[in-house]
Amino acid sequence: MDIDFSKGKISKEELRQSMEEDNIKIVEIMPESVYEKSHIKGAINIPPAKIKEIAPKVLKKEDNIVVYCKDLTCLESPYLIRWLQERGYKKVLDYEAGKADWKAAGYPMASGKNP
Repeated sequence: MDIDFSKGKISKEELRQSMEEDNIKIVEIMPESVYEKSHIKGAINIPPAKIKEIAPKVLKKEDNIVVYCKDLTCLESPYLIRWLQERGYKKVLDYEAGKADWKAAGYPMASGKNP
C-alpha cells in the first residue's frame, strides 16, 4: 500500500494495512501511565511534556510517521504533527479517531513500558 501523506490523515483500515505492508512508526502522544495501560501494538510513546526531549531521539525526518491520541476530542496529536512538520518531518499522518477507535474495532493492543 502506498501511503498518501498529502491527506494528512489515516483511517484505522489504512493504518492496519500499512502496519502489515509498510515501514511506519506509530506514535502515541499520551502520558506514560496511559500508554503503559494500553496502546496500539507496535506504537512508541512520546508524552506531551517530553516532545522536545524524545521526538528527535526516536524519529528520523525520513520516517513514515502516524500519530494518535485517545479519540477525536484529543488535541495532542495535531499539536505533535505541527511540531514535527515545523522541524522538517514531511511524512506524518494523524490517526484522528485514535486509540478508542482502534480498540473498538478489536485490533491488536499491547501494554507495558515504551520500548
